[in-house]
Amino acid sequence: MDKWNQSYGFLLGKVLQQMEDKFAEGLLPFHINARQYGVLLFIQGNPYSSQKDISDNLQIDRTTMVSHMDHLESLGFVERTKNPNDRRSYSLVITDKGNEVLDSRWDFLKQVELDVLAPLTQQEKHLLKDFLVKVWKTL
Repeated sequence: MDKWNQSYGFLLGKVLQQMEDKFAEGLLPFHINARQYGVLLFIQGNPYSSQKDISDNLQIDRTTMVSHMDHLESLGFVERTKNPNDRRSYSLVITDKGNEVLDSRWDFLKQVELDVLAPLTQQEKHLLKDFLVKVWKTL
């Protein structure tokens, strides 16, 4: 067996790359990438989060997060409002336009995942997800 396919990181990265590449095609009309879609999902599920909260939870460095938020705000997908508890920070909410993007691409995202994971049985897919969540949550 070659060394490259003995590396978990390499293999996980290649599967992720396939998913992101396929998903990116469906996001082109909205001018966002997969990571920005993930930020929108987080804001939808956690309205009024601060950029720091999002950055910490999604493990995105602050400079990149500012860039993502500027872009998403310029597209009208999120709004920044002053945080009533800390006037130095902003709370983020998703707009109707942002919700439309999320809703319109959700089924596409799920289909991309199913296509990439097609070689696995349903039970194997559930196990894979359980294992990935377990590893991620313990980091």
